[in-house]
Amino acid sequence: MFLKRAYGSDLVCFGFAWMMCFTYGPGATAVVAIMAATFLLPVLQALGLVEAGNVAVTAILIIAFLTALNASGVRRGGLAQNVITFVKVSLILAVIVMPFVFAGPQFERLMSPAPQTVGPLADLQNVGTAMILCLFSFSGAYFVTHVAEEVREPERSIPKAIVSGFLIVLALYLSINVAYLVTLPFDEVVHSERIAADMMGKVLGERGALLTAFAIFCSAVGALNTQLLSYPRIPFALARDGFLFRRIAEVSRHSRVPANAIILLGGLASLFALTGSYSEILSFVAFVSHFFICLAVLAVVMLRVKEPDLPRPYRVWGYPLTPIAFLLVSAIYLVNLLVTRPLGVSVGIVMVLAGLPFYFYWQRMTAAREQVL
Repeated sequence: MFLKRAYGSDLVCFGFAWMMCFTYGPGATAVVAIMAATFLLPVLQALGLVEAGNVAVTAILIIAFLTALNASGVRRGGLAQNVITFVKVSLILAVIVMPFVFAGPQFERLMSPAPQTVGPLADLQNVGTAMILCLFSFSGAYFVTHVAEEVREPERSIPKAIVSGFLIVLALYLSINVAYLVTLPFDEVVHSERIAADMMGKVLGERGALLTAFAIFCSAVGALNTQLLSYPRIPFALARDGFLFRRIAEVSRHSRVPANAIILLGGLASLFALTGSYSEILSFVAFVSHFFICLAVLAVVMLRVKEPDLPRPYRVWGYPLTPIAFLLVSAIYLVNLLVTRPLGVSVGIVMVLAGLPFYFYWQRMTAAREQVL
């Protein structure tokens, strides 16, 4: 709604919703599912349950199971989320602490000079790649705004939830990266596909590696379950407003949840997961998702200008320096993506632009229904 008020157009709102429905939402879900599958397969192989496994197929099976779970009712999905969150946070804390207790950490590695690169373009690409992964790790914080109308005292609760969420993730992120760097040589850190498991394998042996792989799997499943609880709200709202197929706006009589929207999101995520590569999927969605985030931040400035007397229970700290600084850094990040990942960025942009014909079609259909009424 604030995008519409800031830019005075349904098209901007539709573009954001379409991007979330058909690009970022399923893409991000597929990324987490692929990560879950990557860590689950070694555990299953060690237990003798499978001899070999395909990451993409395993990811799709995980998505299908959680899609069915969430489509069966919000109570089951919520209960599963609470259990998984407790397990994953406990295991992540254990992974952070154990290297310092059992491995004899080498803190001098933190002071080692960065390896030489082949030139400034390589440095730019490395920074861009690191930012993609970091921003993806933090990107879920603002999704709490999707349920703002259902929260008591949102002007206080929402900022508190976002800030505390950022701080918790930042603390965990920095702590576990310090553990990696003081436990493993830098070359192993760079080239490892399952760095947490490799680190714990060095600390506790093969059992430690398997335990950590299972911990990361639990963490990924928790995030995936959250995505399948949150993301379907967007196609559901889009269909309710007449800009998507009507059946997506239906609420199941049995489960009392938008089952069709959940199934749509799960199906699209499965298609993304067929690539089997989370880095490739992130290159598709990183530019378009952050572009719309920039539009939302810019909307803060525009609404201050357009509606200066509007009651504002919460005011952005440090305004206008805070949004301006964010937009400047984001501009560098977006240009970096255009330069270093032109193909992936182009695919993401095409996916978003593909929604334009649907927007104009559903706009005409909505207008025609209103005239009949």
